[in-house]
Amino acid sequence: MNSPTQRLTAWRLLLNIVLSPFFAAYGLVTLARGAWGLVGQVARARSALATTLLCPNGHPNPTAGRFACAHCHASYHGWVGRCALCGAGAGWIECDRCGVGIRLPWVSR
Repeated sequence: MNSPTQRLTAWRLLLNIVLSPFFAAYGLVTLARGAWGLVGQVARARSALATTLLCPNGHPNPTAGRFACAHCHASYHGWVGRCALCGAGAGWIECDRCGVGIRLPWVSR
């Protein structure tokens, strides 16, 4: 005669068989989201390594040079994305030519 643990195991096996397509779909969605996130990070890294950023009006702005930190209000010479003195990250810069704000593309939105 079957013991209760054997019946429980059979029910668990049946439940796993029924739920396995949902687990597979969840895994595929998770992998697709991770791949899409990786593509976005590569695109942001490409922008961070560029020598210039374009403002919405198309004017080139250097990513390395002299900048004013919005956090500590110091002027520093270096990369636009991080203050060389206090380490604060910048979220945007002002266009040198027309004064329009430029959101830094590698900053998460």
